[in-house]
Amino acid sequence: MKTPGVEGGSVRRNGKPTSCEPCRLSKIRCDHARPTCNRCVQRKLTAKCFYHPAPLTRPRGSAKSRRQTQSTPSTARTEQSLDRQLPISPAACPQLQTPGGSSGIVESEPSTTGRVNYLGPSSFLSVFHDVSPNLEVSTFARSSVLWGRWTSASPSITRRLVQLLRPLATYEELLIQKYDECRFTVIPEPLVLRPLRLLRAQVEDRRWFDDEEALASMITRNTAEKSIDITPNMTADEFYATFTGDNLRWEFVGLIFTLAGLAATTAWNQHQTFLEDRDRDAFAEEMAAASNACIEICNQYDNVNDLVVWLYYTHFSLAADAMEDLSHYVYRLYGELISHMHALGLHRLQISNAEIPFFLSETRKRLFTACYRTDKNMAMFLGRPPRLQDHFCDTDMPLDLDDGSLVLDPEALKQVLAGLSPDGWGDVPIEKGNIRPATAVRVRYMIAKLRERVVVFFVGKKTKTFDEDVQAVYLDLKHLWDTIPVQFHYHTTGFGDKNPATAAIRVITCLEYLHTISQIERIRCRDSPDAMHNLLDSSMRIVTALIDFIKARKQGGNIQKEYTGVFLLYGLPAAGVLAIELHRCTVSETPLPSCIPRSKIIRNLGLLVSWFEDANSSMSVTQKNCVQVSEVITRLLDETLNHQPGAGLQTTGQFQHRLGPDTSERPMIDGVTAVASDTGSLVLPDENCANVNTFGTSVEFLDWWDEFWVDGAIPEAVL
Repeated sequence: MKTPGVEGGSVRRNGKPTSCEPCRLSKIRCDHARPTCNRCVQRKLTAKCFYHPAPLTRPRGSAKSRRQTQSTPSTARTEQSLDRQLPISPAACPQLQTPGGSSGIVESEPSTTGRVNYLGPSSFLSVFHDVSPNLEVSTFARSSVLWGRWTSASPSITRRLVQLLRPLATYEELLIQKYDECRFTVIPEPLVLRPLRLLRAQVEDRRWFDDEEALASMITRNTAEKSIDITPNMTADEFYATFTGDNLRWEFVGLIFTLAGLAATTAWNQHQTFLEDRDRDAFAEEMAAASNACIEICNQYDNVNDLVVWLYYTHFSLAADAMEDLSHYVYRLYGELISHMHALGLHRLQISNAEIPFFLSETRKRLFTACYRTDKNMAMFLGRPPRLQDHFCDTDMPLDLDDGSLVLDPEALKQVLAGLSPDGWGDVPIEKGNIRPATAVRVRYMIAKLRERVVVFFVGKKTKTFDEDVQAVYLDLKHLWDTIPVQFHYHTTGFGDKNPATAAIRVITCLEYLHTISQIERIRCRDSPDAMHNLLDSSMRIVTALIDFIKARKQGGNIQKEYTGVFLLYGLPAAGVLAIELHRCTVSETPLPSCIPRSKIIRNLGLLVSWFEDANSSMSVTQKNCVQVSEVITRLLDETLNHQPGAGLQTTGQFQHRLGPDTSERPMIDGVTAVASDTGSLVLPDENCANVNTFGTSVEFLDWWDEFWVDGAIPEAVL
C-alpha cells in the first residue's frame, strides 16, 4: 500500500501536505499517497488523480477575477459631492496622481498565488480544518496597492491634501456625531474636537485657503522642523497650540481625515446631510488614502510623537474597517503602530505630573490598552503570535473617567478623582444608560490579559504543565466575569431600552469573553468528552446574544454592513458548533450533551441564518462570506430535520473510511463517531463550499474553519 509522502512542491504554505485535485474539489480528506491517492483508487478516479503545484492560481487578465481600474460611479459621486463643497473649479482640484490611473482610488490586480497569509490553529477559520484542509478563497492585495500608490513624491500631493481639508465644518459634524453615538472611541473627545474647532476658526479668520501652496508649505515646514515638546505642567490648550494655528502639522491633518472616515463607516443613523446621497465606502477610502499620504510625509522626517501614534491607530482602524481585505498591508501597518508606541515608551508605566500632564498620561494609557486588546484579538483571529506581550509591559489601566474630566482644572479634577474606587472604577451612575469609552477600554483590557494566555496554548510550545495551565486559565476566566461591572453582563432581557451604541459595546465585550471561554473549552473537549456540554452552552450564549443584537440594530438604523464581521468572527463558528453537534446526535440517535432544548437551538439557528437570506447583489465581500457559511449551517439543519430515525447511524469504521486513515489518532470528542446519513452528500453549489457530511463533530467543524480563508473587513468595534 502506498503511504503518504512529502515530495518537492507538495507542502502548502501552512506546512500541511497538498491534496490531489479530485479530493480538493470534492472537499474530502486526501491521504496524500503518491502517485495516486488511495481515496481516488477507491472512487475509481485514478485517471484524474494528480497533484497541482498551485491549484488556486488564476491566469492574469482573467475576466472573472480582474477588477476595474477605472473610477467607480460611487467614487465619481464622492468627488462631485466634494467639489460642490469646495469653492474651486474641477481643474484646480486634481486627483492625487498615481501610477495606475487618474484617481487616487485604484483597484489592484488579483493575487495569482492564492492565499499567502498564514493562519494558525486559533484563527477564526480554524473550525473546518481537519475535514476540508484545502478550502481556500483567493485574496486580493487591494489595500496595499490602493494606498501604496498614493506616493508623497508627487509634486501636487500636499496641495491636494490642503484641498481635501477645506470642508472642516463637515468633518467637525461627522466627528461630533461619532463621539455622541459611538462607545468605541479611544482618543478622548476634547483632544480632537477642541483643536479642530480652533483650526477651523483660525482658517476662516486668516483666509488660509486663499493660498493653498503657501498653506501646504507651512504645514510641511512645521512637520519637518518643529517638535512637539511635552512638559509636566502643560495645559490642554498649550498642547493644542503645538499642532494648530501657525504650528499646524500633517499629523493632525491626517488624524482629521481618518476620524472622518471612521465616522462615515460606523454611523448609526442615516441623517447626515453630507452623506445622504453618496457612497460612504468611497468617502472612507478617500479619507484612508489621504491619511496614508500624510503618514508618508511624516515618515520622511522620522517624527515620533503622540499625534503620530494617534494617526497610526486611527488609520489602522480605518484601513481594517473600510477595506474588504485582511491584507498583509493592514497587518504590517499594525506593526508600525506598535513600533511607534515602543519608541514613545507607551508600554512603560505612564505617571502623570512626573514627565507628562494628566490628560496626556490617561490618553496614552487608553491608547496602549486599546492596542493591547487589538493585538490579542488579531493574534486569536489569525492564529499568530502576539506582538505586545504582557511580560514586557508594565503600564496600568486608564481611570474610569468621562472624556471631559481629563481636561478639568486641578481643583475640579481632584474632586472627580476622589469619587473613584481604589481600583479606578467610577462610582457615579452612568448618564442616560450610556457606557463611558474609558469603561469599555478597561473591561476589554481585562479580558485581553487572559486572551493572551489562551493564545499561547494555540501558537506557543506545549509545556509539561499544559493541562494544569489550561485548567488554571479556565478558572481565572470564570472568576473574571464576577469582577466586571454589571452593566457589561449580558442578560436575557435584551437591549430594547438601550441605544444601539451601548448595546453594541455590551454585546461585543460579552462576545470577546464568551469567545475566550469557548476557545479554552475547545481545548478541553479534545481530552474530556464532558467538556462538550460547556462548549455547547457557550456557543448558545454567543448565538443568543447576537440575536438580541440584531433586534437592537433594527432600532438603530442600517448598520448591517459595519457589523457583519462580528457575525463572521463570533456568531457563525458558534452556530456551526451547535448545528454540527445537533446533526451528529440526531443521525447517531444519541442524546445531545447539553440541557438546551433541541427546539430552542433550531429556532435560534434558523433565525440567525435567516438574517443572511435577505442579502442582495450589492452586499460586501464579508457579507458574501457569511452567506456562504450560513448555507452550510442551513443544509445541516435541513438534514437534521429531515432525518428518519434508524436510517443514518454509521459505524466507526465507516466514519474512518470517509475521513481517511490518519484521523484514527485524533482524540475523540464523544463515544459515538457517527456522522451524516447515507442518503447522499450535501455538497453546496459553490465548489469552494464544504461537504457537510464529512463533519463528524463540532470540533472538526471548528478545525475546518481554520482553512476557510476569506476576504473581509475587520470592524472597528472588534478591533
